[in-house]
Amino acid sequence: MSGLQLKLLDMESAQSTQTALQIPYNIDYTNAEEVLNLVREFVIEDKSPLVLDLAEVSMIDSSGLKALLQAKRLCDESRVEFKMVSISKTVARMIGMSGFGPFFGLSPLDSGSKQTAAPSSSEDADWKTYERQTVSDPSVIAALRRVVLDAAQEQGIAEEVICDIQIAVGEALTNAYRHGSPVKGESKIKLLCMVCSKAIVIEIMDEGKPFDPCVVSTPDPAKLMDHGMGIYLMRQAMDVVEFDCDCPGNRVRMIRWLSDR
Repeated sequence: MSGLQLKLLDMESAQSTQTALQIPYNIDYTNAEEVLNLVREFVIEDKSPLVLDLAEVSMIDSSGLKALLQAKRLCDESRVEFKMVSISKTVARMIGMSGFGPFFGLSPLDSGSKQTAAPSSSEDADWKTYERQTVSDPSVIAALRRVVLDAAQEQGIAEEVICDIQIAVGEALTNAYRHGSPVKGESKIKLLCMVCSKAIVIEIMDEGKPFDPCVVSTPDPAKLMDHGMGIYLMRQAMDVVEFDCDCPGNRVRMIRWLSDR
């Protein structure tokens, strides 16, 4: 499903126009290998500086991050200049949360918007609840993520916080599909989202085998593994991430505290 294309890009810092590789879709586990293969072909055949245009990439998951890391390392090994341009806020925060920002020449992540403790009691808060259940399919990841984002936007949550929520929910839904759906197209994925002025709570349930979420190490650019990176990113993005396994299936519960408004 190759949609990558070459285009002339007028680089602000350059004296002349350069050729860029434009990626016209989000980078996730369904196409990460394709992106990497096309980057590899470009580097082998062209040998000119590689500019990845991410103007149309609004979201990447941990597999997409791994592909970008591998592309950067491939260029380093081939002594080809590597640069990414037109990076969205969500993609930039994703890279920053992973700790790989400096690897790409990006500034460290400013995570000051997260709260260190729960706000005052929310028992009297006006909670709104959103529930969905669907069969496992790659298309439901974007659809269920949209449910949560619409709920967050309706509540008036800050854009930066919505970016973090989008990252965490995307990783949780991808895990539910990839690892928590023993029969693709038949296994069920359930979403529960509750939001008020003080917090947003998201639960995602699947029908997968139990696993140990504690066996998750800090991402290492030398290993470039996306297994476990999703859980690490969820913990970076949210204030609370809890797992219940074999209940039956698995359930992840994520909370992001919100400032009183």
